Amino acid sequence: MNRFKKICAAFESSINVMIVAVAVVMVVIGVLQILFRYVFSASLSWSEESIRYLHVWVTTIGAAACFYSGSFTVITVISDKIEAHSKIAGRALMVIRYIIPYLFYGILLVEGWQICSVYMMKMAASTRIPMGIVYACIPLTGLFGLVFSVARFPDFLNKLKGRAEE
Repeated sequence: MNRFKKICAAFESSINVMIVAVAVVMVVIGVLQILFRYVFSASLSWSEESIRYLHVWVTTIGAAACFYSGSFTVITVISDKIEAHSKIAGRALMVIRYIIPYLFYGILLVEGWQICSVYMMKMAASTRIPMGIVYACIPLTGLFGLVFSVARFPDFLNKLKGRAEE
């Protein structure tokens, strides 16, 4: 399992590099749009749509990477009170918090796949790419989230048993 975690960590790092690269491409497209509109008095028809679709990809795929690294913001006011009041209720809450991502990412994978297959023949207005490709970030995020959830399982077990994370 340790080897699997290392592979997931390397994959998460590559996702982060991809996010930075796509963000740079988005900025370049935005600057080109401004340059063409105000300097050459001609607008790029594809720029706004491209930036929008790239932003959706960065956000959804980045969410799975944030989940794996634990960099989501968590408000623990209620859970801290529950855990302080009852250890059993605290552990039950911990199990629920671990199961919910499996359900969420499973739904993203299954339903996202269906959305992609339905919209593969519909073309985007300006870029003329299949909308199924745009929506492919949904099942990919589900897949990445499920894999990352499996990778976090040993940490969950250690936390459930009361041991410090390794």
